[in-house]
Amino acid sequence: MPSPSQMIRRTSALLLALALALGACSSEEPIATTTAPSTSTTTTSTLPTTTTTLAPVSVKGAPAALTVLIDDFYIFAAGGSTTAPKAPASVIEGIDPGEFDAPREGEASVATFDGQQVAVVVMGAEGADSFLAVEDGAGWRIVGGEWPSLGVEAYFGEGPRHVVVVGSDARPGQDVASSRADSIHFVALDGQGSGAVVGLPRDSFLPLPGGGRTKITNSLSIGGPETLMGALEDLTALPFEGYAMTGFAGFEAMLGEVLGGVSVEVPFAINDRWAHVNLASGLQMLDGAQALGFARARKTVPGGDFARSEHQGILLIAAAGVVESAGPLAIPELMELSEPHLVTDLTPEQLLTFSAMAASAEIEEIDNIVAPGSPGSAGGASVVFLHDSAADLWADLADGTLED
Repeated sequence: MPSPSQMIRRTSALLLALALALGACSSEEPIATTTAPSTSTTTTSTLPTTTTTLAPVSVKGAPAALTVLIDDFYIFAAGGSTTAPKAPASVIEGIDPGEFDAPREGEASVATFDGQQVAVVVMGAEGADSFLAVEDGAGWRIVGGEWPSLGVEAYFGEGPRHVVVVGSDARPGQDVASSRADSIHFVALDGQGSGAVVGLPRDSFLPLPGGGRTKITNSLSIGGPETLMGALEDLTALPFEGYAMTGFAGFEAMLGEVLGGVSVEVPFAINDRWAHVNLASGLQMLDGAQALGFARARKTVPGGDFARSEHQGILLIAAAGVVESAGPLAIPELMELSEPHLVTDLTPEQLLTFSAMAASAEIEEIDNIVAPGSPGSAGGASVVFLHDSAADLWADLADGTLED
């Protein structure tokens, strides 16, 4: 396993990469790169009412209030104050106040998601310590991070964690949340460096919360995200935190313009006129349009819908690898750039900490599988009947991983 400081730098931001990789299939205006307005300044904290021997903290790009919060954290950890900073209780309880070599200089990345500011701060040489923070109208507060300088265990929210990522088949101008669910993946993280991505075939024939049975793809158009999530919760009994959903529009721009393409091991040659893709087998760099076709192809590939779901998982992990290389300071901007293309009931804090928890896992430790089932028919429609063994899969996934 990598060290904690290496893990936070693995900003795969899996949930965001999922939203990037599992959208679908048509282009829109390229996304303009933005920077957080007026926060790119270096601020130095001054705390005249606190007695401490620590030099003031200086954080490039941080608002003054965020810099003060970081300084408060280190002053408390050094025993210079008995007032705990705004941070998770488990983090505060893990601090043993006393002298330590506190980093005093750092850098922040600040952006906006759903009307709230989110930030990542890295402190010390090579980002020895890292902070995740949000400003939700009640002042900045620390919501996660890792602090090797203090010997405090990394915290990215209570684990294990489970989120549903959905690719709607909404075309430009259509409502993402009331179209069909074209791709459905469960993302699970155990908080210990492992996790899993499990694809659910879109034609899985399942009961709906209000009665009746249909393909799970139809549940979204029938009753929106609530009906879809209700059906998935009834199926799996997993404690999903929520969903992140994106439509066809924006996929090419996000994969091509934002991420700059993805490196994918294409398992076999694909020439699919319906998905508008022609790919050779082997490792290759896919642009947005090619990645889109790879995610959509099913009529001409062995395994059909099952293969397509597996390919979406491959794309997901490939996109995660691209984001990983960007570093932790990329997370806030990726959240901001992704917002116009996302429909989600997750809070900015949940997205931020889930991304960081994903970053703490080795990508190689994230399993990519598809729920087992067999094709059949119901009411004259082609459907997928899940195997009984799928119940064992959900039970295994409850702890955030498929590993024993």
